[in-house]
Amino acid sequence: MNNETSYTINSILSDHNYSLAEHLYIHVPFCRYRCPYCSFYSTLYLNDDTKNQFVSASINEIKLKDFLLSKNLKTIYLGGGTPSMLSITDIAKIFNEINRNHQIDDNAEITIEANPEDITKELVIGWQKIGINRVSLGVQNINEKHLQFLGRKHTKKQIINAIETLKNADFKNISLDFIIGLPEENIEDLKNNFQIILDYKIPHFSSYLLTIEEKTRLSNIVHKHPEILQDDDTTIKNISQWYLWAKNNGYQHYEVSNFAISPFQSKHNSSYWTQKNYIGIGPSAHSYIHPYRLWNTSSLRNYNNVKNDKLDFQYEILNEKNIFNEYIMTRLRLKEGVDLSDLTLRFNKKIAQYFIDQANKIPKEFIIKTDDKIYLTEEGWLIMDRILIDLFL
Repeated sequence: MNNETSYTINSILSDHNYSLAEHLYIHVPFCRYRCPYCSFYSTLYLNDDTKNQFVSASINEIKLKDFLLSKNLKTIYLGGGTPSMLSITDIAKIFNEINRNHQIDDNAEITIEANPEDITKELVIGWQKIGINRVSLGVQNINEKHLQFLGRKHTKKQIINAIETLKNADFKNISLDFIIGLPEENIEDLKNNFQIILDYKIPHFSSYLLTIEEKTRLSNIVHKHPEILQDDDTTIKNISQWYLWAKNNGYQHYEVSNFAISPFQSKHNSSYWTQKNYIGIGPSAHSYIHPYRLWNTSSLRNYNNVKNDKLDFQYEILNEKNIFNEYIMTRLRLKEGVDLSDLTLRFNKKIAQYFIDQANKIPKEFIIKTDDKIYLTEEGWLIMDRILIDLFL
């Protein structure tokens, strides 16, 4: 990892041949409140001046990274934080800069993350005029008790209103986020959550097991009261039922945490899982230009104070071991798994054979091996971290 500050992106890539990125991520760090479980970089919304500085700094960064972006963009993703806190005018300014030198593909997927309480008819119509065609709604749960545990401020009624507002505006590509494995959560709770998906014919949803991230408020609570956590057997039973409901209702479990009715699989996130180059804009945002990984400062103040061409970022050059391990980790997140021909082409026969030999040691209920690919079962996904230890170089 390089910790110097005297370089520019141009200088570190000047002698390197690279493919232009077709995927753009914009990190909007603002939140009205901090969720106790969240470890993503965010900051409480302070005032319009800070927000305006962020918008200007983002536009400046897009200009400085313009030479890394393809003229034809396939995906744009506004994540956070809470991007739905930005006004239509703010988002339009950012998109005007993108459109200045780039075309957005006719079939591009343009996503914005949103909180249910932010959704209004006017906001949704404004997004559509800008070109946003996919909304990822942070539902997390419809049970008021569980929402309170998660520190979320929205209600079930606001969730319903948000979905109906999007549907009434003819938004076809809607994704809902859920967190599973909460204290005292039972099958009936999960069934009520899944019913929302069915009632509104939601084409895509993500379900994440509750993870206790260090340095979060939730980790402090759990360290003091570990007994509140759901036991592993109950979690596995509940998540397995969730998987079954998805399958029985025509959803493809195409990635460890993601489900879709084709063709609504997330194009942007799939670019991460298949090692495509991408550019990140905003504080803490990461970029990948093979074999370079770059990441911006995790300080909004420092980010907003960047002048001219001196972006505040660090970078590392991935070696073959790093690249292999990330390839295996991300490909095994996908239902299609590791294509053995692609593995051999990207690395070499010796490394490919190492992977095959290691995979052969894993019990069959967790992994499936065919002539041309190796992939994890749903049971394997539940213990994926343990499996990867045996597969890494």
